[in-house]
Amino acid sequence: MRKIKCMIEARMGSTRLPGKSMKFLDKKFRLIDFVIINALKSKFITKKNIYLLTSKKKNNKVLIDHVKKNYKINIIAGSDSNVFSRYLYFKRFKKFSFLRLTADNPLVDPYLIDNFIKFFKKSKIDYLTTRAMEHSKNWKIKSDYPKGISAEIFKSEKLFENERKFNSKNFQSPTWFFFNKLFKAKIKKFRSFGKYKRLDRKSSFTVDNLKDYNSVINFIKKNNCTPGQNNIYNSKL
Repeated sequence: MRKIKCMIEARMGSTRLPGKSMKFLDKKFRLIDFVIINALKSKFITKKNIYLLTSKKKNNKVLIDHVKKNYKINIIAGSDSNVFSRYLYFKRFKKFSFLRLTADNPLVDPYLIDNFIKFFKKSKIDYLTTRAMEHSKNWKIKSDYPKGISAEIFKSEKLFENERKFNSKNFQSPTWFFFNKLFKAKIKKFRSFGKYKRLDRKSSFTVDNLKDYNSVINFIKKNNCTPGQNNIYNSKL
């Protein structure tokens, strides 16, 4: 059976909200804590197959030290501007599937992750996403989920066979070629299910700027959210 490797992309150099990965979302847990603990509560993810992908810039040291001390998971520090290059470390492994999460989205909970991975395993596809990519010229399908409920999973060999096509225009987005349909691959969106269907697509659970940050904090406080729980699914939607 094809193995899963979970990637969490995080860094401290956000221009709109500097240091956001280490900002507290409640009295105890930071944004990065929510992302890592949620992932580790998945039935498919352990400390052995989860990786923090960050950059070598000095401002990321506090993030790296925090993750090392509290989680002891795999850490790969690479280029700050070329996110795709961080994935090249994995070319040494046999065929597997990447689960891609980002530190902008602290409320992608384990219940969603488990169902997302199960669906991918059953489907004969190369790429699956919750968000679809309606902003792409080549994929007009609308997502069933609001911003911040974002996960992607894809076959490793499909990423690396297009290595030479990456350039400065798309280094920041490793899955750019999937959702722009620029090579032959079977792609699909992950439809909402259960209580997720009640979510307003116009709402947002991502943390991109100060306004987003305060909004997510208010949601967490209102719903008594803690990392590792099915926070969105069990919220007062």
